[in-house]
Amino acid sequence: MPSQVAHAAGSGSPATDTEKRLIAAAERLFAEQGVGAVSLRTVMQAAGTNVASVHYHFGSKEGLLEAVLRSRLDQVAVERDAVLLELPEGEFVAHELARAFVQPVVAVLASGGGHWIRLVGHLLATGDAGLDTISASFFQRNAAFVEHLGRLCPGVATRTLNFRLTQAMNLTLNVLGDIERARRLLGEDSATWGDEEVVADLIDVVASVLAGPSTRAS
Repeated sequence: MPSQVAHAAGSGSPATDTEKRLIAAAERLFAEQGVGAVSLRTVMQAAGTNVASVHYHFGSKEGLLEAVLRSRLDQVAVERDAVLLELPEGEFVAHELARAFVQPVVAVLASGGGHWIRLVGHLLATGDAGLDTISASFFQRNAAFVEHLGRLCPGVATRTLNFRLTQAMNLTLNVLGDIERARRLLGEDSATWGDEEVVADLIDVVASVLAGPSTRAS
């Protein structure tokens, strides 16, 4: 599994320990408090570095946020491509494609990326700073997935497929970003709803989002 930070943002070189500490601290603080409420000094204190190191490595708060977002985007893309390779050569069903979409985010959660998932989910929901970083590479990183989705839904406009994909991402991040919240919404039924069952039910719902019927021709 790829490391949390494979390269420094935009540099193509391995991230230093200082960069990793700053990204990890910012990821947690941005998720817990919101990007706007977190100062560089707060990140510096949490990471055990100085403000100058933030400017040296990332240039600005915006540069640090971009590094945080990109730190796991590659992991999601690599994980998703690996699952797509497992799909059969011929026909496949919506549930298999939904699993290929959800499972990489589950892998991020399992690798300690819960804060990252909550952060990205919040940015998508609010349109806050950093959304451009996500949207700029989202469809590029998911090009193979969109191609498979097109095979599953022939005749559906690419724009519609992309819209379904973004809604599937919103749903996936919302649920996996706070599984306990999803449980609480069920009331008494939550006691018997384990993590694996949450993921299984999420995959079922994502399958319906991705491959739902379309009433319009492309």
